[in-house]
Parts: sequence; structure tokens; C-alpha cells
Amino acid sequence: MPNSRPFLSSESSKCPALTMPINTDIDADADEHSGGAPYFLVRQVDEILETSGRAEACFGHELPSDNHDVVDGVFARWLWDGRRLVVRNDRYGCYPLFWFRLQDGGVCVSPSIEVLIEQGAPRDLDTESLAVFFRLGYFVGDDTPFRAIKSVPPHAVFEWENNRLQCRGRYPATPVVVHHSRDEAIDTYIDLFSRSMAKRTPGTGRCVVPLSGGRDSRHILLELHRTGRPPDVCVSALDHPPDPNEDPAIAAQLCKALQLDCTIVPQQLPVFSAEWQKNRETNFCTPMHSWYLALSTFVNGRFDYAYDGIGGDVLSQSKSLNPDMDAVFRSSDVRAICSALISRQKTSASVTLSLLKGELAAARDEGLAITRLATEVEKHLDHPNPVGSFMFWNRTRRSIALAPYNMIRGISCVYAPFLDHELFDYLSSLPVSLLMDHKFHDQTIARAYPSFSDIPYARNSAPMASNNAQQARFLAQAAGIFALKRPSRIMKNMVPRARMLASVCSFGRVNPWVPKSIIYIDQIESMLRR
Repeated sequence: MPNSRPFLSSESSKCPALTMPINTDIDADADEHSGGAPYFLVRQVDEILETSGRAEACFGHELPSDNHDVVDGVFARWLWDGRRLVVRNDRYGCYPLFWFRLQDGGVCVSPSIEVLIEQGAPRDLDTESLAVFFRLGYFVGDDTPFRAIKSVPPHAVFEWENNRLQCRGRYPATPVVVHHSRDEAIDTYIDLFSRSMAKRTPGTGRCVVPLSGGRDSRHILLELHRTGRPPDVCVSALDHPPDPNEDPAIAAQLCKALQLDCTIVPQQLPVFSAEWQKNRETNFCTPMHSWYLALSTFVNGRFDYAYDGIGGDVLSQSKSLNPDMDAVFRSSDVRAICSALISRQKTSASVTLSLLKGELAAARDEGLAITRLATEVEKHLDHPNPVGSFMFWNRTRRSIALAPYNMIRGISCVYAPFLDHELFDYLSSLPVSLLMDHKFHDQTIARAYPSFSDIPYARNSAPMASNNAQQARFLAQAAGIFALKRPSRIMKNMVPRARMLASVCSFGRVNPWVPKSIIYIDQIESMLRR
């Protein structure tokens, strides 16, 4: 066995909590450490093992599973025993954990991409993956913005020893279609969800349920109420304009019917600051969730248990599933499928793509995006619900999961009852014909909790609020940052800066649209320059 010695610093603790403080001050070129997120690095030089970071870390929560070969829950962990590094994670890979391979054969793992960059990860951008990201709004597979950095795959076999690395994911077997009637399927859904929640009961500590105006969080709350385990508080967050903010109003109405406390939290940061902070907290892997900062700030450190409805929509009432999208997936024409996915965001993506230059210019090529996307699409064509399968293993896993499992911190368990293995497998096996009318989850909740079936869901049909003042503030804050920066190597400078200047010179009366993606691109470039 090779000799072992510490490299840089070494520390170990049992299941340390991942804590990353919130920063509201914006420094465009800040080279601060990413909140002290843990990492572990090991390399073998000749016969000497060199290590740094935490030898042991675990995040999230683990639960017993009916299938004893696979642990339930949402978690990630690593353990260094002095000669071998073993990394394990949940069945779906929903808890974000990243890694890169050192040139000398070593490996480094962390829940923070910024920490991996600080530990020497190569900074070459993955233009093929970014070509997909800018068009879809999420990365696919195990991609990140950097070619050398990857997300740990689902249910990973990840072991390093003697400069040899084994890293592969294990996806559940393709489900066999269950031919149940609608009534049978609804009754089974009710039963399996109830059993899932029974495995995920809050302990003696304080419990919070983040509540929207949709189905998933409502299903969770109503089941907690039915079983006599209501949360200490429900919380809903207002979004920035132009969002009409129907969700908090519906959440408050539901809580009033249940006689529960409901806290509505306002946005605390302007859009520019929120985007900047959100990008860092989500490891630059999603354009979504800036609104979630207000909610996570309220929750973090104040509660012991929380619930998240991740997976419920895509498994039982997905907006992404419609006859046209289902038909193109079933055609097995991979290029047509990729084009259909890209076309959903084509208008908003075009502005961002038009700004790219230099090393990122190649990402403007739609063919490059289709080449990468095709590899991932092919994995889902044999699934009973290929649209739902693709969306879950990519959008849900790589983007939606970042809110509860990157932004909520300092909480013992953030339970995800829709990801219970038995429930997930059943919903995944349902034929599309039961889900296509987008009423299956509504009918399940109404049957299970008939006393509350008259409370509406948010329809997002209210008029949009004016965002003129918000847009003016965004442009002014952007101008204050970008006016003093050196010209970008990967983003065109003239058009966005001219628009910022026009807004400032008009004292906010002219608000030309500048995409929030300029913040993302600038942050990526900042890491390239470190």
C-alpha cells in the first residue's frame, strides 16, 4: 500500500452540514472562496498518496427502501479510508455533487463547482453543453459549463484507488406499462403517496412546507393535515414583476381552510443581485430560481424538516406532455425530437445566443446543440412516457433539484415524497393516455381530500404586473458593473452596454431589454480569468 501524507490541509467530520452564507454585495471580479463548501482531493505521486479537504462528508437524507439494494432518500456522500475514495448518491442523482479528474490521475469531488475551480479544475468551457443549456435552460446528462467538470451520475458507482477511477451511473430499468383503469390508477396513487409520506414524517423539530398554488406541495400539505402532522408553518414567496403572483394568494387560501399559519415573504434583493447570487448557489447550472432566494432565506437555519414536491408534476401532470411532443418522441426521429425541444425556448434563447463570441461563439451553432442533445434523447425512446422520462432525468434532476438541494441549507431533511422508489416506479409505468388530459393529479387530490376540492389552483391567467421600475433598476445596476469592466472575451460588448447607457441617460424612462444571461456569461468569464 502506498504511503499516505496530507496535501495542503486535511480535516474530517461525520456528515458535516453544507453551509454557504448569503452575500448581497456584488463584486464583479470577486475571487472569494465559495462559502467554505467542502471538498476532497486525492492524488498519487510515485508511491505517495497526497490528500486535502474532508475525508468524509454526507449531505441530504437517506431512508430505508423496500428494495434493500437501493437506499431511498435524496443524498450524496463520500468516504476516504486511507487508500480508496468511494462516492455514493441517491437513485436519481438529485443531490448535486461534482467532480473532475486531475492530469496526474487524481480526482477531486465537491458540491461546489467554484471550489473545484479553486482546486485546479481545467477551465475550458464545454461549448457543446452550453449550446444545449442556452437553448433549453438546463444541462443534460452530467454536463456542466466546464468540459472537465461533471455531475456525479445517478446511483453512481464511483470509486478511486491507485490512480484508477471507476465512474458510471445506474438508471432504473425501463418500466413495463401498467394497464390500470383510471380509477384503479388514482386509488393506487393515493395509497402509494400516503405510504411514501408515512416514511417521511417530521420528527420533534420544527417543520416547514414551502407552498405554491400548484398540485405537488398541496398534495404534501393535505396528507400531513390528514395524518395529524401539520407543519409549524407554510411559506410562499412573492416573485418579482411581471409575475402576477397568484401562487401566494392561493397558498394563503388553502392554509386558511386548514387553519394553518402561512407566511408570505417578499423579494429582498433586486433582480440583478438575485440573479448574481442565484447563479452561484446553483453552481451555474440553471437560469431559474432567483425568486427562490426569498423563500430559502426565510427557511434556512430556522427549521429541522422541510418538504419539496420535486417530481410530482413531471410524473403525474406535466405541462411538457402534449400530443405533439408525445408524437414526435414516439416517431424515434431523434433530430426532429431535438428540434422540437429547442423550438420551445427559441425566442428567448435567440437574444442570448446573439451575444456570444470568442470561445463561446461555437455555441451559437444549433447543429452542435442537436449533436449533444441527441445522445441524451436516445436514452428515453423506449420509455412508456418518453417525454416525461427525458424531462425528469434532465430538467428535473439537473435544474429543478437545485432549489431544494442547493439553496435550502442547514436543515436535517428536505423530504421529496414523489421520489419514493415505489411511487416513482408506479407513476413511471402509467400509459400516457392517463396523463394527457392534465387532470390525473387534480382528480387524485380531489378524491383523497374531498373537503378541500373546491380550492382552486393557480392558473397564471392574471394580468402581468408592470416591471418598468424593476427593469430600470436592473439596467442601472448592470451599467454600474459593466461600464467599468474590461471588454469581454466571450460576450459582445457594444449592444448590451449601449442599452444600459440609454436607460441611465434617460433616467429610467427608456428601458431597452437586456437579458439576465449577461450576468451568467460574465460570471463564467470571471472564473476563466482566475
